[in-house]
Amino acid sequence: MRLFHFLKFLTINNFSRYCLKIVKVHIIWITIICIIYFNWRFKKLDFMAIPYPPAVIKFNTSAKYLSSNLASSSQLGNNIFEIASLYGLSKHLNRTPLFFIENGYHKKMLDNLRKTMPRLMEKFRILNGSVPRSISETKFQRACCLHKSPWSLEKNRDEYLHLSGKYYQSWKYFPNMRNELIEFLNPTSIQIFGNLPISDDQNHVTCVHSRRGDFVEYLFYASDPKFMKNAVTFLNENEKVGSRNRKIVLFGDDLNFLETYFSDAVLSTDVGKNAEYYISQNPPIDDFLYSKNNCDVVLITAPRSTFGWWIGYFSKGNKVYYLDIKYTGDHIFESGGLIASDFYPSHWTPLKFASANSFTVVRS
Repeated sequence: MRLFHFLKFLTINNFSRYCLKIVKVHIIWITIICIIYFNWRFKKLDFMAIPYPPAVIKFNTSAKYLSSNLASSSQLGNNIFEIASLYGLSKHLNRTPLFFIENGYHKKMLDNLRKTMPRLMEKFRILNGSVPRSISETKFQRACCLHKSPWSLEKNRDEYLHLSGKYYQSWKYFPNMRNELIEFLNPTSIQIFGNLPISDDQNHVTCVHSRRGDFVEYLFYASDPKFMKNAVTFLNENEKVGSRNRKIVLFGDDLNFLETYFSDAVLSTDVGKNAEYYISQNPPIDDFLYSKNNCDVVLITAPRSTFGWWIGYFSKGNKVYYLDIKYTGDHIFESGGLIASDFYPSHWTPLKFASANSFTVVRS
């Protein structure tokens, strides 16, 4: 009898252990599945893009305002285009420009622009919050890199005019405003450019901008070392500098690329070293200020780069060369999303390879 009870106890105990093991295994698998699901789910959730509550605004004021959708998650060059264009449009329409802080990206964009062009941002009224639903959206600017005449906006009498477009990458939105925009660059930034040469009576500075990074990833035309080198040769042969020393300053987002193809270049951090080629390792605002004060000539080797575009626009010499986008197979250009005369100022000079079988660079 005792033996029977003992065996029964063992059987029940073993069964309990077995059940407990099964439960534990299921808990482990459920936990793993939950972890995988939440990782997959929240990777798609961009917390920076979560909209802020609507901004509080007043109606029936004596003023009229202008605002727009913004590609706030884009980089600095794109951000400056949008803000400069909205400022130019607001002046044309006699409206006050508005900047809605709609999410975390808008906040980051505002912070970066205040560091780079604080005087420009002072022209905007800043509103903390998303665009209220009470403000209707007006269709404008269908593609990134073409100019649309604002004549249709002139007839709009809405107190708050909010545009549907983004990017606004055309100099025609801010014509004849170059000197004003240059003065908007942060004057309080410490203008110490490291080892980079100074443009003066002894030195002529050619600034060469390159772009690789996400351009390679997204199949935009990224800087090609063959074009860079041969275009510099073209500039050396065609830009007369008299008795001054030629200095070449390279800007770009891929240090390894620049050091590979310009192995004799010294970094801006290599204090005391003298060379023909230099590579800037300075922050973006310092690169803009360096261009303003020292770039006699600018070469843009990635024709869609907005940062390179602004390096040229802000440059001391206001003499800019760029790779002609017509010969790059750029899908935005070929689809009609970029009109060259809208994107590139008319006094800038396009370059190209002489032929399909030649790396010699010539005027386009």
